[in-house]
Amino acid sequence: MRVLYLTDSLSDLDGVGRYAMRLIAATEKLVPGLQVEVLLARKHRPTSKEVPPHWRVSVALPPDYFYYMQPSRFWPSYAWGTWNTWRAARRADIVHAIKDFPHSLVALRGAQLAGVPCVATAHGTYSVIPLQSPRHAPAARAAYRRFAALISVSQYTARKLLETSQGSIDPARLHVIPNCVDAATYAEPRTAQQTGACEWHGRRYTLAMGELKERKGHHLSIGAFLRVAARHPDLHHYVVGKPSRDEYERALRERIERAGCSERVHFLGNVDEHQKIDLFQRALAFVHTPVTASDGGFEGFGIVYLEASASGIPCIGTLDSGAEDAILDGRTGFLVPQREDDVVQALTRVLEEPGLRERLGAAGREHAAAQTWELNARRVVEIYRQALA
Repeated sequence: MRVLYLTDSLSDLDGVGRYAMRLIAATEKLVPGLQVEVLLARKHRPTSKEVPPHWRVSVALPPDYFYYMQPSRFWPSYAWGTWNTWRAARRADIVHAIKDFPHSLVALRGAQLAGVPCVATAHGTYSVIPLQSPRHAPAARAAYRRFAALISVSQYTARKLLETSQGSIDPARLHVIPNCVDAATYAEPRTAQQTGACEWHGRRYTLAMGELKERKGHHLSIGAFLRVAARHPDLHHYVVGKPSRDEYERALRERIERAGCSERVHFLGNVDEHQKIDLFQRALAFVHTPVTASDGGFEGFGIVYLEASASGIPCIGTLDSGAEDAILDGRTGFLVPQREDDVVQALTRVLEEPGLRERLGAAGREHAAAQTWELNARRVVEIYRQALA
């Protein structure tokens, strides 16, 4: 089997990149002789060292902000990406668009020109908001009608797709296959040689992870930390994720300063994989509280929840997001409404209720261990075979 994958990332630094790497690697183990070709977006994040050299990888797609381009740039970029996809798709049996719309539109058109089927993965925001856009909705609906199959990474994302598709998505071709995790990787302690000396060593802290933008909900997690910080004077909070340097980030920093906690809330930016795992393993709790943003953006799943669970720490996430599929409420952590008061209550329980953190962490490890990429890949390969049949 020859599969052409389209993604904007093969990086450890973002969820789509980790999804692409883990899925492709697991598929290779299941399908003897699988031939992998990957088209990457321009201006992609640094490619992970885990990407094997035998994967055929080339930069042939528009950049991540393709969706927002003005028509004068959008359509030439679409044509360039479609041409490159068609050329590569002639060497493939099937095309898999791992990146959401409009990269998935490029994948579909290139596959059609090459005469091969195309499946797509819907991660969240950029599979749904195009269906609500006066500019993009006609093309998005037309594309969704023509995919051989559409894979949703969560029940939540699938519901949003069906609610907004106006009948353009056939429920029979929409498959929910939740994201997974290599649990053993997060259970193995990092060594000082791997991580170096890190500022969080020896500290008690909570952890958040995600780019500093509204839909990641840092205003809820940081707000909750600031409200419990007075009762826990030795507690710190670490945030991992790409800075935005916009009004949202400035507002976060101003609130932290007003609370007198500038020395206790730490913005680390992106960290390497060893440091990320070390941060997970030493944290008291993972507090990732996404919201439905003012532009309609939302969290489609959140592999980070499973990574935290695999590391043995409890998770606090929010309802009306993909966290509903990643956290077992009351067993591996807590799902709360998208309100700061509710996050405060959950965080207080985790920090102060005797034995709760340990029970949630142990259940999290068990849950994460059962969410394997092999199971994910088996279902995806079956979809490939149905499409080819």
